Amino acid sequence: MSYRDSDDLGGLDLNIRKIARRSGYVLLVLLAIVAIGYAAIFFKHEPIPDLASAAAVDSEIYDERYAPVINDVSAKLDGHRQSLTAPSMSIAVAVGGELIWADARGYADLESQRATTLDTTYLVGSVAKPITATLVAKLWEEGAIDLDTDVREYVPSFPEKAYPMTLRQLLSHQAGIRHYNRALSPLHSEMARNEQFDSIEQSLDIFSGDELLFEPDTSFKYSTYGYTLVSAAVEGATGRSFLELLDERVFEPLAMNQSTADDGSSPTRVSDYLVLMSDDAVLPAPETNNSYKWAGGGLVSTPSELARFGAAMLHSELLSEETSEVVFTARETASGELNPQHYGLGWRIGGIQYAENEEDEPEILTLISHGGSSMGSASILLLLPDQDIVIAMTANSVSDGGSGPLTRVAANIARDFLRFGVVDQEQ
Repeated sequence: MSYRDSDDLGGLDLNIRKIARRSGYVLLVLLAIVAIGYAAIFFKHEPIPDLASAAAVDSEIYDERYAPVINDVSAKLDGHRQSLTAPSMSIAVAVGGELIWADARGYADLESQRATTLDTTYLVGSVAKPITATLVAKLWEEGAIDLDTDVREYVPSFPEKAYPMTLRQLLSHQAGIRHYNRALSPLHSEMARNEQFDSIEQSLDIFSGDELLFEPDTSFKYSTYGYTLVSAAVEGATGRSFLELLDERVFEPLAMNQSTADDGSSPTRVSDYLVLMSDDAVLPAPETNNSYKWAGGGLVSTPSELARFGAAMLHSELLSEETSEVVFTARETASGELNPQHYGLGWRIGGIQYAENEEDEPEILTLISHGGSSMGSASILLLLPDQDIVIAMTANSVSDGGSGPLTRVAANIARDFLRFGVVDQEQ
């Protein structure tokens, strides 16, 4: 090796050390920026007063036969609310088609310390989907819409794709329409959209230019946008407003007077919060606008009204038994296998493990359900058809687990009612 070669290597080594030092400085700066960002987030947290024991409780027992189990479950609710880091939590239970109990506790808004009540409304997220599917099934019963016609027959402005798609495929997430695009976090995803759309057809522009993810019915992709297209088809088929039809065919027959679009018209709506970096404080959720997804995630309601809706579905008050069976049947893909979420038309069809005693082998009971999570709230609607039990829950906070934590709470409460023997009480 020549001296020149040696000098060149020495220079190269020096350059590497300089680059390493500069890279280290850049890394330190980036870490400092991240630390400052987390600190800023931390100091924006709002502590939840009385998290371990709600100072404000609004509760009503409608059937005293269930008072023992209701009192037992009530004693656990503050612990459940604490585990969810929820400023407020609300629940309603229906048995045999009738509401038997409702409870709301905590704060609808932390800044004003406004208490939640049984009439307080929550953004129910994707629990809007079974409500929308029920409206479509109702119109199908009446012959006003066809589940198996190319959706472009009802929405001709929607661009032609490689394959036609139907309402049946859209309602079961087997049409190939995409879901939200995500960036660094949900806060930077399309879920956090804050833009007013003056019509459903206008909101189709968000995804109408995208190709299908797969040939319809050959696969499954959960899609809130698919339900936006469903609502456009409803308007195209009927010449009526989707929201007006929802009021007329679903909400009004069931006296769901608090249920409406999340358009700022609900005077009792909670404030929404995010659970991040704390077990006893929350962040105010960013402001969002749900005008692009009324059908799939843009409705507000109360657990009492959701439970009433669930009970009506089990008792065929809105749909015939034959139509209800179609709605509650998990669909197959073209391969002949059930789709991965066992999704029917607007509902997930699954099971819940239940054992009367801890030492017993658990059995699987049929469970029809849908959860919802949005930018600051979570909801769940559980139907146990064989036991005729409906449980609806809402909370005005959400973590990165979405509606999962609330669903687990609701499932445990369902087991409490099962062990009490609600079927025997009905007889």
